[in-house]
Amino acid sequence: MFQKYQKYIIVFITIFMISLTGGGAVQAQSSKHLVVIDPAHGGTDIGVIGADKVEEKEIALAIALFVQKELAKESNLEVVLTRNADKTVSLEERRKNIAKMNPAMVLSLHCNAGFGKKSSGYELYYPGFKNLESTPKEARGAAGNAQETRYLNDAVKLARLVQKNLDVLFPRKNRGLREAGVPLAEGLSVPLLIVEIGFATNPDEKKKLTSVKSQAEIARALAKSIKAFF
Repeated sequence: MFQKYQKYIIVFITIFMISLTGGGAVQAQSSKHLVVIDPAHGGTDIGVIGADKVEEKEIALAIALFVQKELAKESNLEVVLTRNADKTVSLEERRKNIAKMNPAMVLSLHCNAGFGKKSSGYELYYPGFKNLESTPKEARGAAGNAQETRYLNDAVKLARLVQKNLDVLFPRKNRGLREAGVPLAEGLSVPLLIVEIGFATNPDEKKKLTSVKSQAEIARALAKSIKAFF
């Protein structure tokens, strides 16, 4: 009798094992942290024009692509760029796309500009608790308020990691973490950090920002910070 139903038992066991394997793959996929890297500007929006006419949009994209390449090695991370080519993507489009993805964090890459050629160093910006306080508590609700506070705390946590790793590349060039109005963050509920990597208007920093080797080093420092965050 067993021989009669043996082939059916084998088929059943095979299907059962496949379903278990498939279920495990789905679970592994869902456990990934989604990270959005935002190369600022792009297309007709060139951003800062630095020394020797270097454009901010080019530097931001180059470093973002390096960061994505670095993080692609991590099995627990999925990385998406708001643009992966020199194309115009409006702030509204970026916000809408980020809101749909609901990522674990957003890192927006920029270059700075000074009134002269001597300004140097990197700066970090986050939406800040002042923006949170300006929204009526009734509109947020207790749960919403707690969630927004957690997002801001996470942004600060990420900032500290970025500072630690960029300090190695830019000794004594840390210009600090600052609260500011961040247009990209408007309407979003997600940890978001702006990194002004350096001053493109400073000839020495411009050389570093446009060097492929330095861009890769900066990207590794940022990727290391993101990995440490999780």
